[in-house]
Amino acid sequence: MRRGSRGYTFVELMMALTVLGIGVSGVIAMQKVTVSSNQHSKNLALATHIAEGWAEQLTIDSGRWNYPNATISVSDLPATLWLNAVNDSPGQWVLPPHSAEVTFGPAFDALGNVTTTAAQTVFCTHIRLSWLYPGATFNGVMRADIRVFWPREGRGAIAPCATVTPAAVTAGLANYHFVHHSTAVRQNTAFASP
Repeated sequence: MRRGSRGYTFVELMMALTVLGIGVSGVIAMQKVTVSSNQHSKNLALATHIAEGWAEQLTIDSGRWNYPNATISVSDLPATLWLNAVNDSPGQWVLPPHSAEVTFGPAFDALGNVTTTAAQTVFCTHIRLSWLYPGATFNGVMRADIRVFWPREGRGAIAPCATVTPAAVTAGLANYHFVHHSTAVRQNTAFASP
């Protein structure tokens, strides 16, 4: 018998290419999910860092809040940068103002840096302040809730923080990712004695 040359047939070659194509498309799809997950993880880490930064700023702001106490009944809470919102809007989400004095505010860019430029804003912050002991005399402790939010994928860029009202964010919860952080802020009593 004559031996024919051995090789792959056209059908075998097409089947091999099909299997290879299916495998490559799976790897590409997995890569897309991995990139999206990495981006979300980065945003979550940045938002957590921003929330912790706000908690520290509110604690620092409490250094301006020394009175009232047993001897001085006039409160100096209005002298604070952000804590004075507890009397203006108790228990409600508010957009904290940007402070040029300490170069800190509600808007942050993609790297977690404070920004005042609307086009660079990726993360926004709202705070909610409430008295921990509302009926107490010389109540020097308040609860501070901080929420940092950014738009969900495919929902477009975030509007300037000044135009994203707390009510609009609450009504459109499906449009944003959130990080919530809570802390207690105490009155600074170190310098409260006359």
